Amino acid sequence: MRFILYYGPSVMIFIGLQVFSSVPLTFWLFYSWLCLVPLIDGLIIQRKTWRETLNWICFHKPHHSIKLGLISGVIAFVSILGGVAVLHDLIINKEKAIPLLEEWGITGKGIIIMVLVLVIINPILEETYWRGYMHTKIVERKGLRRAIFITAFFYSLYHLLSLVPIFEWPVNVLFVIPVFVAGLFWGWMRHKYNTMIGTMVSHSLADIGIVCVYFFFIR
Repeated sequence: MRFILYYGPSVMIFIGLQVFSSVPLTFWLFYSWLCLVPLIDGLIIQRKTWRETLNWICFHKPHHSIKLGLISGVIAFVSILGGVAVLHDLIINKEKAIPLLEEWGITGKGIIIMVLVLVIINPILEETYWRGYMHTKIVERKGLRRAIFITAFFYSLYHLLSLVPIFEWPVNVLFVIPVFVAGLFWGWMRHKYNTMIGTMVSHSLADIGIVCVYFFFIR
């Protein structure tokens, strides 16, 4: 069961992008997994009540973590946009990236949908799944440090599937390292403040940086 929970999101990304080359399908598969799997696990498999099933959602005293979320998010935003601004000629092959993104369905209204999903839906659902549901589940069996490491590792794993086709080797693989570090940091934040609000804020600002990279350096 844990094997499926760890690799499930990556499998959804692989099917959507690598098999069907469709970002809209990828979004549906990936976010359906993040939403439905925790509910199915709790309500159907473990036969818990709605309240028991959702007890891993941590929104306690969110104001304590929002400040750190904003600061870390701005740092991530500046690092992403600034780093690509300096190195974009070396790491981005527009002749390769643009046709690939168009093949994935990121054109016209698809661009607007992509931005909204990445900036709003993605941070909420990814943090809820990894820093909420999975973090709580792993802490109970393996302890805090392993929970933070494991959730960061599998969170960063499926980013590799989307980064490898777009960016040049070895940058595409190296880009996964800051994703992993961010996962570790957000896991620590979630534990320290016992809330996912701050991690969602930080995550959203980081995703805004990624969106800006698309508009400024790829499109």
